[in-house]
Amino acid sequence: MRGWLKELLSGKPQASPDDPPFWKDYIQRIHNQGAADTSLSEADFVVFDTETTGLDVKADKVLSVGAVRVCKGQVLVQDSFEFVVRQEVAAGNKSAEVHGLLRQEVGQGVPEPEVLMLFLSFVGSAPLVGHHVAFDVEMINGMIRRCGINGKLHNPTVDTAELAKRLERRQHSPDSYRRSDYTLDSLIRKYNLPTESRHTASGDAFITAILLLKLLAQAKQRGISKVGELVR
Repeated sequence: MRGWLKELLSGKPQASPDDPPFWKDYIQRIHNQGAADTSLSEADFVVFDTETTGLDVKADKVLSVGAVRVCKGQVLVQDSFEFVVRQEVAAGNKSAEVHGLLRQEVGQGVPEPEVLMLFLSFVGSAPLVGHHVAFDVEMINGMIRRCGINGKLHNPTVDTAELAKRLERRQHSPDSYRRSDYTLDSLIRKYNLPTESRHTASGDAFITAILLLKLLAQAKQRGISKVGELVR
């Protein structure tokens, strides 16, 4: 029986024979991903952010992707990723204006399939961290589909907004939570985080990485010590 068919029957993520080599490499790395019992002090995370044409995960597209690696409790600024994605952007697109991206800049960006290939190579099987990370994951999944691949990201994820709520549950009743208290801007103020390059993919990824370190320190104080206790 062919290997990819065995994986299909076993329930593991698989690449089909017709998928591009970079996707097959990614799936292989997912099969070899690190153990859930890795300690937080030794863990390797990739914090990422996407800037998009809007908030509709089915219709909107990625304008830029930024990511930075967090390894053994340190933000590795030198180990980062940032690309503007070549897209057609309508004149007056408010999202592009917020992100400081010009139509010309986006029009001359890197083709989407190439950005996807480089992104998957960068993240490998590491847990993906983001603020409201499900949105960013779905935007990357849209890139995967547009490349003709019948697949999705398989990395475990950590949502810093949800983690911040989780760490405060012993201090507040569930009824006291307000969504507005857990926006990135609200947590920037709460934890006195840097605001340089806010609303750019790389800037927001870096800010979220610093936030992750703050939250990991709290998690350890609460007795959370393994990667598997954080990820979804």
